[in-house]
Amino acid sequence: MTNEPNQISAMDLVTGYWREVGVEMQVKTEDRTLFYDRKAANLHDASVWTGDGGLFDADLDPRWYFPYSGESNYAPLWSTWYTSGGAEGEKPPAAAIEQMKLYDQFRATVDKAEARGLFNQILQIAIEQFWVIGLVSVDGTYGTVRRNFRNVPRKIPAAWLYPTPGPTRPEQYFVAD
Repeated sequence: MTNEPNQISAMDLVTGYWREVGVEMQVKTEDRTLFYDRKAANLHDASVWTGDGGLFDADLDPRWYFPYSGESNYAPLWSTWYTSGGAEGEKPPAAAIEQMKLYDQFRATVDKAEARGLFNQILQIAIEQFWVIGLVSVDGTYGTVRRNFRNVPRKIPAAWLYPTPGPTRPEQYFVAD
């Protein structure tokens, strides 16, 4: 599933590259509602989605590193198992269960060094298991600010959990004469 033209173009390239190494794939765009219905029913093989991978909020939304919620676009039955406490979904393999236990410990600790160590273990398992393939990192976007508009940061992160520009306190921006 993709809704951005640049993703469709990128996947056309990936289709050709993968064909060269024996992997056949077809790119199919679909309505977001239909995608979510199919994902919840575990009816898709793979998906394409924009991600925040590597940004500052990975610990708040680790969807790209293990199936922890319905927003993890792979292994939806594993995330259902996790979020339901094992009452629903499908029990994941040991590696994913270990990540889930580590994340629960991560969320329970207040010690920054311990938290960093726990999350690094989650990331190490993600590297070993290769749940998600990250293809492209965004080089950066831009915004336009008038010359007399002040107190606007030179750089502003953009991620789903960082409601740009909200955390930069736009109420503190001002116009200079």
